[in-house]
Amino acid sequence: MLIDLFTVFREEADANGIVFYYSGILSQNVITTMSESLKQKLQIQDEKGARSRKVFSTFIEMVQNAMHYSPSMHESIDTKEGSIIVSKKEDKYFLICANFIQKQHENRIRDKIEPILKMSIEEIKQAYRAQLKNDQHSDDTISKGAGLGFLTLARDSIEPIEYAFRDVIGYENELSCFYLKATI
Repeated sequence: MLIDLFTVFREEADANGIVFYYSGILSQNVITTMSESLKQKLQIQDEKGARSRKVFSTFIEMVQNAMHYSPSMHESIDTKEGSIIVSKKEDKYFLICANFIQKQHENRIRDKIEPILKMSIEEIKQAYRAQLKNDQHSDDTISKGAGLGFLTLARDSIEPIEYAFRDVIGYENELSCFYLKATI
């Protein structure tokens, strides 16, 4: 990367309140290191209490999902890739995560998120508590978290969560890039 291009990237990041950004291979070690870095950034910004915990919890939920549900992008090595950004503007934190998914899972994900978007905050909290008590969880054999992840994000977000799917150039029939946004 040219120094001038990097300079522009860094200036844009600063101007847009970027607190943290990562794009690359995800592993438990990488997530642990990123978590420590984010904790320090929040401390530097003197962010404490419930909001700090929600930012951190949302961050962990997003990167864990990216690591668990992304297909391996390399035949010879089982690696997962993802991106996450944390920004702060006007006293709100915005977290956006992106990871690849198999295109066939778009509708499954959409079917989990869309009902949540129609719920009030109290309905989200009730659904979360009910799901915690549910021993059967769901018929979804792919999901490892019993559907709690999206409910957790929606519960902690001060605005409705947002999501999008985008085609992956060169893999249009196989992969999508899944974007998920929460506001704390």
